[in-house]
Amino acid sequence: MTDKITVLGVGNLLWADEGIGPRLAMALEGRLQGHGLAQRVEVIDGGTQGLYLLPIVTEAKKLLLFDAVSLGLEPGALVILQGDEVEARFSHLPVSLHQTSLQDLLASARLLGWQPEQLALIGIQAKDTENWGGPVTPEVSAAVEPALQAGLRLLEDWGVLSLD
Repeated sequence: MTDKITVLGVGNLLWADEGIGPRLAMALEGRLQGHGLAQRVEVIDGGTQGLYLLPIVTEAKKLLLFDAVSLGLEPGALVILQGDEVEARFSHLPVSLHQTSLQDLLASARLLGWQPEQLALIGIQAKDTENWGGPVTPEVSAAVEPALQAGLRLLEDWGVLSLD
């Protein structure tokens, strides 16, 4: 495993709220510029690559995931899961909106012996996942800043940066 912290945004940018994961990852990367963290934090737009992301996940010592979620919450609700909560939540119902879910990806990584030091998922409850080419809905857009702040706090808790 590498010492890098991996920030992975998953979702399809062309599909309304479904693309919020990569948007969050890229926005977080913009916030991290100027902190000199390029050597420690790798930000990846994972799109909808599913199991093709397996090498990225299995090499991550600390993994922060951004994704749209489908948990039956109010649109725009922020979901923050850490450690065992991430996979425990997946075992009850699918959280991700992708054909190959994050559950499949993480389970496959575990089968290969992956044991991360830190794992977190920051998700936003999607409202519109059927509008191909449509914009992110206002409810999901309103959750972007809180999601970014949550990501920055996690990176601070993981010893990656200081927000002071």
